[in-house]
Amino acid sequence: MIIIIPLVVAICILAWVLRPGKSPTNLRLIAVLATAIPPLVVAVVAVIFQLWHNATGRTWVSDISNTCFIISIGMVGLAILATVVFIVARKWEIAKGMGFGICIGVLTSVIELAVLEWLAGV
Repeated sequence: MIIIIPLVVAICILAWVLRPGKSPTNLRLIAVLATAIPPLVVAVVAVIFQLWHNATGRTWVSDISNTCFIISIGMVGLAILATVVFIVARKWEIAKGMGFGICIGVLTSVIELAVLEWLAGV
């Protein structure tokens, strides 16, 4: 827990710097959506599976929820690699949009971790 609070603060500051602004370009908006929505969907699936797991009377973290969490972290990692590729290619608007989407993905993963551990009773 001691490392999560500074991580959330750093991600929020980075998200503030990379925010899309009042009239983002279409490329930037698509980049934000393409990097933020997949980890969010996988996080929702993980929480639903954990709730279903808890409804059957089990109190530990289910293997499916754990796998979904690892997949969402992997998606964020792949998005970081893709952002580096766009930076090297000098596609700044796409890279900024992906950076903002990565911030949303990391915050989603931190919240997902907290909710899954809370549901598991840890």
